[in-house]
Amino acid sequence: MALYRAKVVSYDAGSHTAVVRLDGSAAQTLDGVAVSRGIAGAEMVPGRRVLVDTGDHGAIEDVVVFAAW
Repeated sequence: MALYRAKVVSYDAGSHTAVVRLDGSAAQTLDGVAVSRGIAGAEMVPGRRVLVDTGDHGAIEDVVVFAAW
């Protein structure tokens, strides 16, 4: 399990997923990242700082946004 800081690029309220850019990665984004149900969709605005957990396998299906500030 690895934790990374990131910024929200975009958010899809229908699927409750986000596109995020990890800190230090100017060009690369992670698409379709699940967002914890504890985070309101209204908080997932572009530029919002988030904490991302990559899970045990490093597969995109395991990645989740679990904190926003």
